[in-house]
Amino acid sequence: MSDAILDDLNEPQRTAVLHGEGPLMVLAGAGSGKTRVITRRIARLLRDGVKGGSILALTFTNKAAGEMARRVQQLGGGWVRVSTFHSACARFLRDDGKRLGYPRDFTIYDTYDRDQLIRQILVDKNLDKLGVRASQVGRRISQLKNVGMTPEDFVVGRGSVDQCVEACFRAYQDALLKHGALDFDDLIGKFLELLTEFPDLAEAYQDRFPWLLIDEFQDTNRVQYDLMRRLVGGTQNVCVVGDPDQSIYKFRGADIRNILDFENDFPNTEVVRLEQNYRSTACILRAADSVIRNNRQRKDKRLTTDNDEGEPIVFFRSAGPAQEAREIGQRIESLILGGADPEEIAVFYRSHFLSRGLEEALREQGIPHRIVGGVTFFERREIKDLLAYLRVIVNPLDDVSMARIVNVPARKIGKVTLQKIRDIGARVGASIAEVVCDPELRAELPARARTALGELADALDRARGVASQGALPVLRTIVERTAYLDFISGVGDPEDEARVENVAELHSDAAFFDTEVGGGLAAYLQHVSLLTHDERHVDDRIPKVSLMTVHAAKGLEFDHVFVSGLEDALFPHIRSLEDDGEIEEERRLMYVALTRGRRTVWLGACRTRMLNGQLVRQGVSQFVDEIDESCLLRADADQAFGGGYRRDFDDWDEPGSDAGEVFEYATEDEFSQAECELAEGVRVVHAVYGHGTITGVQGSGHTAKIQVRFERSGDRLLVAEHAGLQVVPR
Repeated sequence: MSDAILDDLNEPQRTAVLHGEGPLMVLAGAGSGKTRVITRRIARLLRDGVKGGSILALTFTNKAAGEMARRVQQLGGGWVRVSTFHSACARFLRDDGKRLGYPRDFTIYDTYDRDQLIRQILVDKNLDKLGVRASQVGRRISQLKNVGMTPEDFVVGRGSVDQCVEACFRAYQDALLKHGALDFDDLIGKFLELLTEFPDLAEAYQDRFPWLLIDEFQDTNRVQYDLMRRLVGGTQNVCVVGDPDQSIYKFRGADIRNILDFENDFPNTEVVRLEQNYRSTACILRAADSVIRNNRQRKDKRLTTDNDEGEPIVFFRSAGPAQEAREIGQRIESLILGGADPEEIAVFYRSHFLSRGLEEALREQGIPHRIVGGVTFFERREIKDLLAYLRVIVNPLDDVSMARIVNVPARKIGKVTLQKIRDIGARVGASIAEVVCDPELRAELPARARTALGELADALDRARGVASQGALPVLRTIVERTAYLDFISGVGDPEDEARVENVAELHSDAAFFDTEVGGGLAAYLQHVSLLTHDERHVDDRIPKVSLMTVHAAKGLEFDHVFVSGLEDALFPHIRSLEDDGEIEEERRLMYVALTRGRRTVWLGACRTRMLNGQLVRQGVSQFVDEIDESCLLRADADQAFGGGYRRDFDDWDEPGSDAGEVFEYATEDEFSQAECELAEGVRVVHAVYGHGTITGVQGSGHTAKIQVRFERSGDRLLVAEHAGLQVVPR
């Protein structure tokens, strides 16, 4: 009799799904079906009589949580709480956060809100003159929270940032409590504090969720790990799924020791290794394995596959970034003409700035593309403005949101007036919104401010009056009563129409939430705050090539993958070169990049690159040298795309052999002679301005001034040393 849960699983997958009580760690290699295992395990528990309300499954993105829940339902499972860490903790804090003094409808502050509050604290403490940005202080506080450090634990180090952190950390936490708000780090940290300070509550949650599953466990930080330990009851029915070889988010607080040391904290752990890859060719897997085996901080495993050997990985080296980008564009064009789907093609790079030349090359060749990981819908200014209005409706104590909107649209409420409002509030114990909405307190302000703020108070009052009807009526009232569309469409730039369309889309989003989800305005705001990114595309009709950092590529897969900029000090990043632990994280990034590819992988590097205004000779990344030579073909850029591959590369530079050398003029063995002939009448290409013709040269050498008439941007005067011009061969 067929079994939808078990029939199509391999033996290690079956073992993980059928594991009974006690701790389980699933080491899931890239493309080995980890989502299938964790969802099948949930479905199996439900089929065996475990109640859905007894299971708590945690992951890191709303997309992953939604996909897991969908798969469980497809297998006939009932409702199970599948959630992100932040969403689950926010829900639990709304139930029990009152024990720590937080209101049920607390506001969730994002990074902007956090920095605004810290900026005000810096001003109040006369620290704003130190030249330290609020964002620097906020990021440092976030890092401290991710390792479980409190203001009392913090030991001040050298430098003005730490001095400001010492002065602001406690004041910031007190201000959050006063405003009835939590930042994203506090959602997890405060729930952990709740379970720590109230053992009876911890026991209640252990009884409520005797089955705990955590996906992407290698990405957990120390606070999330400690929270897991608090949630695990005496049965220790915890299942963690992850891959230490794909731990690449240390900069976000991820601690690889959590997965490496899990067995020490749970000695009876059963370890299951998922080593069969269903994604990539055997050649790609062999290359990835040969690289990652140079790491020491890992759990041993070796990916295998039943897929074909596939094509060799091609490494090509170009004279400079313009040629590299141009050649990548030509290869992509060839793939598309050969029938490849642009949606199945991706270009990766280690750092954002490397996308510039790639974008230019693809644009010139007419290849539609997208930057993955750019500004998201809910991060756009007009959307954040309106969400701030909605937050004030729900929580009048939210001074950060109120400060954002008090002069949006413009009401001629400057810093002096805003400070006056703050002073009144401090005297009587009122928030900014409470001062603005109280006619007696507002009477203390100048006449012009009283009138403008009276209109704002009226808009807030009318919006509050329809709040019981849902998010959409409130949003409509705010937009209409503040004439917000006139404000954003009267700028006079090309984005006028786009801003209006964004607001219209926000209306649609609120309407959908009210109709399909419900829960009221506070629930909608929590939904928005917990979104990690906007996953709705403006236009899905045109297939596009994806450009992204390797970090953004985690969890994705494509038929054809290009990795640009494989040069020492770029990939691996220069910050990692003096630290073995950092180099290992960079190597894990390389492993992730390679294992995103299903059919082909192309690796690119440049012999020279303009860095900080200087032309620098670049060495080949050490990660290229670590690839098993049996699955690697090396070629010059012209050969790579013309079929002239070779395995004999004795004439190649050794990785890092002359990296970092700065020189003023290229030589024939590094560049074509044409690239040195910057003379009147010569056709050139620039990474930003595109194609053009030199119309004049003033002076000589690296200080010469080059006059160029570009086809799209007109005349430009460039200094030869910094111009970054490449000659178009005749």
